[in-house]
Amino acid sequence: MSGETKEENSGTPSIAYSEGTLTYIIFGATGDLARKKLFPALGALLEGGLIPKNVMVIGAGRRQLKIEDMLSKQGVKVSESQQKLLYPRCIYMKAKDPEDFKKIDEAITKYAAENKGPDNRVFFFSLPPYAYSSTSAMVKDYCYSKSGFTRCILEKPFGRDSKSFNELAEATSKYFTENELYRIDHYLGKEVVLNLFPLRFANQIFEPLWNSKHIESVYILWKEDLNTMGRGGYFDKYGIIRDIIQNHLLQVLIFVAMDKPKANTTEDIQEKKLQLLKSIKTLKIDDVLLGQFTARKYCRFCKDVTNPGYLDDETVPKDSKVPTYAMIKMQIDNERWKGVPFLVSAGKALNERKCEVRIRFRESDAELFKEAPCNELVIRIQPDEAIYFKVNVKEPGLSENVVNQVLDMSYSKAFDGQTGGDAYERMLLNCAKGEQQLFVGTKELVEAWRIFTPLLHEIDAKKPQPILYPFGSSAPKGFREFAGSVGIPIRETWQEFFALHAKEKKQLKKMFTKYANKDGELDTKNVKALLTEFYDGREPTEDMIQSFLKVFDENSDGVISWKEFRRGAHVFMPWTATRRMSLGSTSDFFAFSAPFGE
Repeated sequence: MSGETKEENSGTPSIAYSEGTLTYIIFGATGDLARKKLFPALGALLEGGLIPKNVMVIGAGRRQLKIEDMLSKQGVKVSESQQKLLYPRCIYMKAKDPEDFKKIDEAITKYAAENKGPDNRVFFFSLPPYAYSSTSAMVKDYCYSKSGFTRCILEKPFGRDSKSFNELAEATSKYFTENELYRIDHYLGKEVVLNLFPLRFANQIFEPLWNSKHIESVYILWKEDLNTMGRGGYFDKYGIIRDIIQNHLLQVLIFVAMDKPKANTTEDIQEKKLQLLKSIKTLKIDDVLLGQFTARKYCRFCKDVTNPGYLDDETVPKDSKVPTYAMIKMQIDNERWKGVPFLVSAGKALNERKCEVRIRFRESDAELFKEAPCNELVIRIQPDEAIYFKVNVKEPGLSENVVNQVLDMSYSKAFDGQTGGDAYERMLLNCAKGEQQLFVGTKELVEAWRIFTPLLHEIDAKKPQPILYPFGSSAPKGFREFAGSVGIPIRETWQEFFALHAKEKKQLKKMFTKYANKDGELDTKNVKALLTEFYDGREPTEDMIQSFLKVFDENSDGVISWKEFRRGAHVFMPWTATRRMSLGSTSDFFAFSAPFGE
């Protein structure tokens, strides 16, 4: 963006962010988001030379605070080199009443005059939604730039349903134009999500196949291995659907399924996103599987371990039926996707942290290789970012066997030494540049809430009993059958294998023997080979290997004996007081383990 353009209906010229001065004003500067994401992002942008040198950062809050006190707390995640660039540009100002906002305006105006340029302002609302209206009014009345642009970044949640979103939208739109409002969904700033566009539209191989004729199903999943971590009171007001699916995962679905825009402009991209949303059918209670995690008690090397359940969080009502897991069947009623099931799931306190998209292609209709497995394109968003394609090839040797192998593009290997940049860095930068492609528009949110509101209202009103699942599960009981009802198979994880076969000596022995070395042990190389079986044939990451060793390598010597393998498997067994009583000693442990044999 360069030169001067007009912001639609703003009445003031939009000056390029590289011209004049730029001021970031962070409302809620003493909060968690500012500490964890915003100040580190601004430090990184400065260090990378991506924002102008004439930039000022104003931390704003409702109480008076010394800048030194704010930075000592809020700058803990900013590197030392970035602190030297960021801190001299930071000030703190109170932002509670009109006089406070007038003083903020005076400080920005003075800074712009000293640097002889138009003053461009980006306000970040790291605030609860109820504060949007009053803060917007103050900004418009007292802090609106007279010589540059004024833009506002708004954080989710954007309401709880259609009605509350409409009220929230009205509270901000009466003060600012749509071109001045930047509603952030940080998933749109994630590197792999951004790669969905070039993957689809810059590679000739994919777009001709990107339709119901060739694609059998799409599965978007999000898993977290943590509980609500003291945020249960907040989470209980929203639940997993509002917290993750209606925003983050819906945006991923849009980028996977939308038609090709004419150009890479805000208007063209938002037009295609809106078209796609309008073709998604409204959801109902029969379209969803709900779960809630419970406490899990297990034995690890004869030691008692407990993971608390959702209702054990003191901030959560003891009778809460708010889901911490949901799997939803979605249908897109347009020419491209008619008849293709889209499955979206998200859950807390599961067995791993992962977010990915799995696009499964239809079976080959060629007589020659009718038994060949389906091709599958997997887009791993986090962690261990990757894009890989499962293809069929002939197995080496004299046989004619066709096997599934992986064409693997792992970000850590393909872009060694390059950093993708944090999503908040990208959002702060794009807002300053006036690029709204990665932000969520009002019309999009109207349609998003149209899809989910009837389902959410039915859940809120009827309060159906969610399926209880122990902390660390893959998902609630019945999730495979639910996915299978629309023809989507789900691969078994190594944790599930041990949960299913922890008592079965033959199955465990077969698995152990298959990968053990000549000394009858599993070393790191053998563990890597074992995990590859559960990882789509890909090489597991070091973190995955260490997670496996943590469970099975009792003496931490880097190798797993058959005895350790059996004992470690008990981590995945249910725990009861009777078992605990029977495991008073090592000999008692093996007495209890008698079904395994020696």
